[in-house]
Amino acid sequence: MIKNLIQKTFNMRDGEFRITFLMQLYICIVITVLLLVKPTINALFLSDLGADELPNAYLLVAITAVLTSFFYDRSLRFFSIKTIAIATLMFFSLCFVLLAYILKNELTSDFVLYAYYLSVSIFGVLVASQFWIIANMVYNAREAKRLFGFIGSGAIFGGILGGYLTTLISQTLGNIYVILLAAALILFCIPIIIWVWNHRLHNTKDLATGSDLKLEPKKHISAVKLIFKSKHLTYLALTVGVSVIMAKLVDYQFSDFAQIKISDPDELASFFGFWFSTFNVVSLVIQLFLTNRLLAWLGVTSSLLLLPLGIALGCLLFLVFPELWVLILLKGVDGSFKQSINKASVELSIMPISYEDKKQAKSFIDVVVDSIATGIAGFMLIFVVKQLDLHSHYITVIILFFLFVWIILIYQLKSAYFDTFKSNILNAIGSHEVDGLKSSKKAIQASVIKILNTGTEQEIVALLDSIGDSIIDAHKPHIIKLLDHPSNEVKAAAIKEIYFFKHGTAADKISRLIETNTDPEIVYEAMEYMLLHTSIDDKQFFKKYLDHHKQYIADSALLCLAELAVDNKYLAKKYELYNRIEKRITEIKKPAIEHPKEEIAEFLVTLGYTRNPKYFEFIESYLSGDNTFILKYAIKAAGFSKHTPFIGTLLNLLQHEELRGYVLEALKDFGNAVPKYILEHDIYDPFDIKVRKYFPMVMVTLRTKDSLKVLTRLAISSDPFVRLETAKAMVHLHFNEAGIKLDKDRIFESVLKECEFYIQRLIFKKTLVQADLNSGKENTALDIAKEQLINLLQQELDCSMNVIFEVLSLVLNEDDMEIAYFGLKDESESVKVNSIEFLDNILSVRLKSDLMPLIENHFVQERDLNDLVDADIDLNNSTKCLITLLKDGNVEIKKETLNVVSLLEEKEAYLKALKQLTHHKDSAICNKAHQIIETIKLSH
Repeated sequence: MIKNLIQKTFNMRDGEFRITFLMQLYICIVITVLLLVKPTINALFLSDLGADELPNAYLLVAITAVLTSFFYDRSLRFFSIKTIAIATLMFFSLCFVLLAYILKNELTSDFVLYAYYLSVSIFGVLVASQFWIIANMVYNAREAKRLFGFIGSGAIFGGILGGYLTTLISQTLGNIYVILLAAALILFCIPIIIWVWNHRLHNTKDLATGSDLKLEPKKHISAVKLIFKSKHLTYLALTVGVSVIMAKLVDYQFSDFAQIKISDPDELASFFGFWFSTFNVVSLVIQLFLTNRLLAWLGVTSSLLLLPLGIALGCLLFLVFPELWVLILLKGVDGSFKQSINKASVELSIMPISYEDKKQAKSFIDVVVDSIATGIAGFMLIFVVKQLDLHSHYITVIILFFLFVWIILIYQLKSAYFDTFKSNILNAIGSHEVDGLKSSKKAIQASVIKILNTGTEQEIVALLDSIGDSIIDAHKPHIIKLLDHPSNEVKAAAIKEIYFFKHGTAADKISRLIETNTDPEIVYEAMEYMLLHTSIDDKQFFKKYLDHHKQYIADSALLCLAELAVDNKYLAKKYELYNRIEKRITEIKKPAIEHPKEEIAEFLVTLGYTRNPKYFEFIESYLSGDNTFILKYAIKAAGFSKHTPFIGTLLNLLQHEELRGYVLEALKDFGNAVPKYILEHDIYDPFDIKVRKYFPMVMVTLRTKDSLKVLTRLAISSDPFVRLETAKAMVHLHFNEAGIKLDKDRIFESVLKECEFYIQRLIFKKTLVQADLNSGKENTALDIAKEQLINLLQQELDCSMNVIFEVLSLVLNEDDMEIAYFGLKDESESVKVNSIEFLDNILSVRLKSDLMPLIENHFVQERDLNDLVDADIDLNNSTKCLITLLKDGNVEIKKETLNVVSLLEEKEAYLKALKQLTHHKDSAICNKAHQIIETIKLSH
């Protein structure tokens, strides 16, 4: 009961309870020990040496930290963090035992006091740093964001507990027993480390990069070089350093002003005791109940801004109201936020760094940077503030300056943190672009020439189609040579490419093809080239070929005439275009003569170019035919005609894969008339879903001003697969056509609606998985139908998630969204976790709460539905689920749901939904619904 309450309150998942409490106990013991020994050592130091020695001690702490870091860094080359952490704990335990012995035998000296003052200072940062390194290894980025708040509360509780124990034991038993208790307590951390290592870390992988921790270590470099080599670590170190300086300045200002206002020592001590205890309590409350929520809401690096912004507001308030209560608020913000949300954010900000780099850099930052920053703060207080006798207002101005620097560093860290996650994902999933392996221009040219000379027919045609106007003179002789290629398709493609060379190139060879080649397409391409790309006289040309004795040559000439006459009506009249067409129509319609399909196909294109309404019926007759070869040319003719009623016919032909490319080309000729036609006709006489799903492809091909209107309407389709193709089309238009502006608010709303659809389908899937539709009886056919329906629902879930990523690409960086999506689909758990955290830094606050749980559920680990929605869910109402799918599902879902319903013993509950489906456009659905209704009637 209590365990469940704790798990629910602090968002713990199954299997996390024991490890989390052990880690919390670990840091609680460390901080308790620190609060046992630090006040004792500080009291001995001040009573024997005096406060004047503190500045010297600050500087020695910085020097000692640097030396400690040097030897610590070398030890990391040879030992694991587990071994080093255990050795460190045992070393300090022995030190504290030795200190108790020294105190008991009164063997203290200046050297001993300095040694222990420095030791305790190093202990406080080193042992805590080791704890957080291990915590970074125990939890991945997502787990850490949920749990570091709760774990970190152990540090605050340890601070409170340590303070009370020190006061109680020192007053009753003396300082010696305080030190002995610390020496004993610290040893309890060792079994925790061993248990955690054996149960969670012995087979783990580097959670930042996904690489095995037991791999051969890379070449060792010093921690300083490592930090300066990484932008991420550099900004993290600078951020930590500035925050330490800020903390010392705020602490000094608070203490100094309080001392001025409260002259009585006992009253001052009581004042400090009350407020420091209060700050700790507030910090504990924040850590337990707000930290993980703020981290989830704002993200890791954005949460770092809370402390400096809070201090900034306090400083500005103090400049207006220089009162003690303002400084209490200021110190309260610093004291309560520093050890709660800010501490958790700092520890999380190093998560994406690899383990090998992390174990070096983390200790250096915590020990050396912290100590050096403390020394700098002490130096400033001694030689700037005290020497110049600055007023509190000036100290506030200095604090504001450092706050400005601090905030800039946090923004830089935020960018670096984001880039590190991005880099980790790319490294894990692999990059398709490898430095040094990019082909040179010469290599590309050589490859092109090789294909032109030795490639297969398909390879050459594909190359010529793709190369387009990027062709160069070096290719010219090789392309001209293709005019002798045995394949007519290659010859036609070559003629089209020769257009891009100098006027009249290879005119003689192309001219000879008119007479020597029998393929109508080659003849037409050759004629078109001669007319448009040479200086041939059109009068001579048409006189020679329009009445040629070979019909396919005459037809090609007629086609060229029709094409030229589109913009030159004089030519049509001069060479009697329409009279010749009427004559050909009469000949083709004669039933006694069977004309070759190539002849009819070419003539249809001729009719299309005329754009004469009297010929549209002839084109229409072939558009409804079943000869695929002729149909392709009829589609071309319809496009050239620009006759608007043809649009509907062409759109319906999109469902035929072998015709789709021709239809798309034809629709391009209509331009903006196509989206206008769809917008007008798809309301009162909707297109079949088999056709509508290709509309996004058409809109991308057209790229007209009304394309976005059509896509916007398709984006609200009930079919997730249509929505996916629509989203892809919108992304294509958005990023390839400058000037298309999209409303961010509408995009976010569509994402949230997609989330609602996803949750609904997830509920339906879970409901069917748990439902016993057999009523306890064996029914294999029903089980199979149910499984097929569940598989379809899973396909819709996958599709819906893909839609979300595509739609987000419209308002976020397309490359970033692609990286995140492929990272989430990677097999490695650590890559998925990195991708989720990467996304968490991209998404706005308004999307996170709805979207992130669904992404985690879909890609990482399935969660209880009650964790994804606010209200309790009825997972037993399979009837309601099936009825909804019959009403709102797409065609495939409806068909499979009907199969399930047809196999159920009790069907009456579905009668109303079945009656509605009897009017469905899809004949299979309509017939199946009728059959089930008849079965229900017969059963009565």
